[in-house]
Amino acid sequence: MHSFRVSIDFIDSYRIRGRSFWDLSLRQNVTWSWRKLLNIRPVIQQHCWTKLGNGTTTSVWLDTWDDVCPLSSFITPRVITNAGYTLHTKVADINDNGMWDWPNGWTDRYPNLQTMSNFVLNPTVPDRLFWRTRTGREVDFSASAVWDDIRVVRDEVPWTGMVWFSQSIPRHSFFMWLLVNKKLKTQDVIRSWCVSGNANFNLLCCSLCTAGPDSHEHLFFECQYASQVWSGIKEKAGMDTVHNSWDSIYDHLERYAKSTSACHIIGKLVVSAAAYFVWQERNQRLFSSRKRSATKLIEVILATVRMKLQSMRFKRTNQIHGILQEWSLPRGLLMEDDDCG
Repeated sequence: MHSFRVSIDFIDSYRIRGRSFWDLSLRQNVTWSWRKLLNIRPVIQQHCWTKLGNGTTTSVWLDTWDDVCPLSSFITPRVITNAGYTLHTKVADINDNGMWDWPNGWTDRYPNLQTMSNFVLNPTVPDRLFWRTRTGREVDFSASAVWDDIRVVRDEVPWTGMVWFSQSIPRHSFFMWLLVNKKLKTQDVIRSWCVSGNANFNLLCCSLCTAGPDSHEHLFFECQYASQVWSGIKEKAGMDTVHNSWDSIYDHLERYAKSTSACHIIGKLVVSAAAYFVWQERNQRLFSSRKRSATKLIEVILATVRMKLQSMRFKRTNQIHGILQEWSLPRGLLMEDDDCG
């Protein structure tokens, strides 16, 4: 907290120097981080609002404290100066007992000023900054609120629930995101990058089975080695009838992507762990002499999922007792009836 306070004081003393953050010029010799902060001003200014109290710290022209703000978007610095104001003028300087004290002719010249609500300042209450969401809600600043408002919003993809869910293992989820979008650097992808024709890719082969080049479909799980791994774990995932192909596995996971059932959560955990460790084994064999048998990899996958399950709590259902027994989990993971509420 102390170092954070020091950083704020440094920026205020050496970067802002009594000026408004919204009016700082972007110089060529500034640091990368400061340049990034200044560059995002057009994006965040519409969300950084001031709730007026005494009006002594809020800039009339540059801050956002009314729907028509910032006033600098339609009142130029020349006009402001000619009227006897400066860019440092505060809201308290132009508010007289709840009435706006604009120069003669301004309300005709700038009709937007006529739409502003009259506001009685309170000398005992300081101005307060808040974040205004895209839906108009006033919230305290938080990284999640800012990200939700400044990001590009698109329709939710059907595979969201199979990749990102609260019980997931984060590194496995990130890997699944790459896999679902076919962004892994498999040999068929690398071959497509070569346009010169100078490289010979005929010698490329899957490091797991050496039967031919690897690809997303081959590795998950049509490769002889990967197929053994999948066959050894899919019953534990409740997917014993699902074929050893990525399309079949994907279709099954998508069907239950939003399900909160324990068996479906376990299925997602098992598939993501299997894909993660098969890819890890593939890379390990490419760049080292170390190898693990399919049986050993099955043990690693199931042990990883079991460890994750031990950190979870389960509602008491007819199905869950069989799952606890199947995964050798203690009955202490069952939620009490009050917790299930």
